[in-house]
Amino acid sequence: MSAKRTHIIKIKVMNKLEMLHTLSIQELNEIKLQVQQMIELKQPGFRVGMKVGVDHKKVMGMVGEIIKVNNKKCKVNFDGQTFVVPKSMIIIK
Repeated sequence: MSAKRTHIIKIKVMNKLEMLHTLSIQELNEIKLQVQQMIELKQPGFRVGMKVGVDHKKVMGMVGEIIKVNNKKCKVNFDGQTFVVPKSMIIIK
């Protein structure tokens, strides 16, 4: 995307943001819900209790359960053994 196009998009977004105060609470809640859904689609979140695999030779082919989610890593339990795993290595099952 060119710098000029990016600048035009930012201006359009800013104009719409300035108009948010004119919307009703119901309209704002609808927009909030849509934004949350878009964020979840673009950034899949890890949640406690999710069944996952890990791209590592120690646990290859095993399915574990997330027991804690941190900013960059998750604690994953595999049959009683707990590993702290970077999110980039986690495969959602």
